[in-house]
Amino acid sequence: MALAVAPAAAADDAGETIVVTATRAPQPAGDTPSPVAVVKGQDLRDAKALDEALREDPSFAAFRRSSSLVADPSSQGVNLRGVGPSGVSRALVLEDGVPASDGFGGWVYWDSVPRLSLQRVEIAPGASSALYGSAALGGVVQLVSRPIDDRAEIELQGGSFGTFDGALSLGKRTDALSAALDAEGLTTQGYGVVASPGPVDHDASSRHASARLRLEAPVGDFTASLRAGAFDEDEDGGTLFTTAAARQADVALGLAGRGLEAHLFTRWSQFDQQRGRVLPDRSAATLAATQSAPADDEGGSVLWRPLTGITFGADARRIFGRSIETPAAAATVRRSGEQQEGGAFAEGVATLLEKLQALAALRADGWRESGEGQARTDAQLSPRLALRLAALPGLSLRAAAYRSFRAPTLNELYRPFQVGPVLTEANPQLGPESLLGAEAGVDLGRWLTATAFASKLDHPIVNATVGPNLQMRQNLGAARIEGVELKAAAKAGGLAFDAGYTYVVTRVDGTGLELPQDPRHRLAAGAAYRGWLTAELRVRWTSDQFEDDRNTLRLPGFAVLDAFVSRRLTRRWSVFAAGENLLDRRYLVGLQGGLATLGQPLCIRAGARFSAY
Repeated sequence: MALAVAPAAAADDAGETIVVTATRAPQPAGDTPSPVAVVKGQDLRDAKALDEALREDPSFAAFRRSSSLVADPSSQGVNLRGVGPSGVSRALVLEDGVPASDGFGGWVYWDSVPRLSLQRVEIAPGASSALYGSAALGGVVQLVSRPIDDRAEIELQGGSFGTFDGALSLGKRTDALSAALDAEGLTTQGYGVVASPGPVDHDASSRHASARLRLEAPVGDFTASLRAGAFDEDEDGGTLFTTAAARQADVALGLAGRGLEAHLFTRWSQFDQQRGRVLPDRSAATLAATQSAPADDEGGSVLWRPLTGITFGADARRIFGRSIETPAAAATVRRSGEQQEGGAFAEGVATLLEKLQALAALRADGWRESGEGQARTDAQLSPRLALRLAALPGLSLRAAAYRSFRAPTLNELYRPFQVGPVLTEANPQLGPESLLGAEAGVDLGRWLTATAFASKLDHPIVNATVGPNLQMRQNLGAARIEGVELKAAAKAGGLAFDAGYTYVVTRVDGTGLELPQDPRHRLAAGAAYRGWLTAELRVRWTSDQFEDDRNTLRLPGFAVLDAFVSRRLTRRWSVFAAGENLLDRRYLVGLQGGLATLGQPLCIRAGARFSAY
C-alpha cells in the first residue's frame, strides 16, 4: 500500500530510473518530453493487489472503483486522465514490452503478475498510438520486471475477511544462464458487496494463483530471454449464480543487443462466467446463463535503433476468440471472430538549440476483422510531436500534440454480458474510435509537475441504454475531454510528502452529458517516515461520477484513509502491517439496474518477509 509517485522522474531501488514507455528509446525519466509517473517496486510489494497500488496515481483508474480481488475480471479495463472509462482498456498495458491486456476482451488480469516480480511500473498518459498502435489510445502502462540476480524472498500475510497471501521470488545469475521464478497465491472470503442484501446474497470471495519463470542467456553480442507464465482465478460475486473464472498461460521470447530488440509471444486464455436472474426482493435467484470466452493471442515486434535518438519498429498481432453462451432452457449461442492487426513506425528524438528537445513519431496501422459472415479492413495514421524546453535550471516547459485510435475488440463485437438485471448486447457493426489531442506542462525540478490537456474522442464505444435494463455497445458521435494534472513531492530529513490531483471534464457533443464512470476530481496524497521504521499515511478522494450514459444514476464521491508500517528485525527478516479504509467509510462502487454495490470496508492485514541475497 505504501506508495510514492514521482511527478516526472524517480529513482528505483537500483538508482536512476530509465523510462521506455514514453519514447520506446530508453531515457532518464526527467528528460522525457512527456510526463511519466514511476511507481517503485517496494511500493508495489507493500500493496496486496497491483491495481490497488496503481490507483494511488490519480491519472490512473480502472473502470470500477472496487479492487480486482472482488471486481469481475472483465470490468478491470484501465484508462488514463479520464479517457473513456470502460471495462475495455483505453490504455495499453505492457509487461516488458509485450502486451499484457487480454487480446479478446481488452481488460487486464491485474493479479496475473506476481508483485514480487516487478521492479517498477511506468505510467505514461497521453495518446501513444504513434508508437504502439491500437489499444494505446489514451497512454501506456509498462510493467518492468526485476533484473535477474541472486535472491530468495518469501512473503506471508493475512488479514481481514479471511484473507491469506503468500509470495515467492527466487533468482540465480550465472555467466551462462540466469533464471528467476516468481509466484503468488491469495485467497479471501471477502465481504458483502450488496448494499441491501437478501437471502441470495453472501460475501464476495475470490482466490488466485500466478507464476512467472524467466530465463536469460548471452548469445554472442545479444541477450536471449524466455518468459513463461500461468494464471488461475475464481471469483464469487456475492450473489447466487454470479461467478467468474479466468485461466491464462503465456510464453514470450526476446532477443536484444546491438541496437536491435525483438519479441515473440503467444497466449491462451479462457474467461467463464455465470449470471443469475434475481427476484426484486432478492429472496430467490435462478440461473440466467453461462458463458465461456476462449481465445488465442499471438504476436511479435521488432525495434531497430541505428543511431542514438532514432528508432524504427514494426509489430503484428493475431487474436482469435469465441463467445459461447448458454441461456437457461435455451440453445447454446456461439459467435467467433478473428482480428489481425499490424503497423510500422519511425521515431526521432533530437536536441535543438542545446536546450530544446523534440520528439516526432509517425505510425501506419492496418487491421482486419472477420467473423459471423463478415469481413472488414481499415487503416489508420497516427502522428505525435512533442517538445521540451529546459528554460532555466530546474525549470522545463513541455508541449505535445497527437492523434490516436482504437479498434473494437472481439469482446465488444461478439460477446454480450449481464450485470445484475442489465443486459448489454454486443454489436458486430462497431467501428474504430479515434482521439485528437494536445497537452502543455511545466516541470519544476523533481518536486512539481503541472499538465493541462484537451482532446476530442470521436466515435467512442459506449454501453448505450436502448430499453429498460437493456444496453447495446454503440459508437457515439464525439466526446470532449479536458483537464489538469498536478503532482508534487518533497523531502525533509526522514520525511517524504507527495500529492497528486487530476481534474477532468467530459462532455458528449450535442447532449451536454458526461461520460459514465468518469469523476471530475481525483486526489491522492501521503506522508511517509523512513528511519528506524517505515511508516506511511495516505488519503485518496474521488468525487461524484455517473454510472450510466444518460447521467441518471449518480455515484457519490468518497475518501479513504490508509496506513502502512514496517520494521526490519534482522538483515533478512522484516514485519509489516497495514490498515485500509481506516475510518470504515461506506461507499458505493456500482448502481447498475438499481442494484447498489459497496467498496471495501475497514481491512487490517499483517505479515512477514524473508530476504536473502
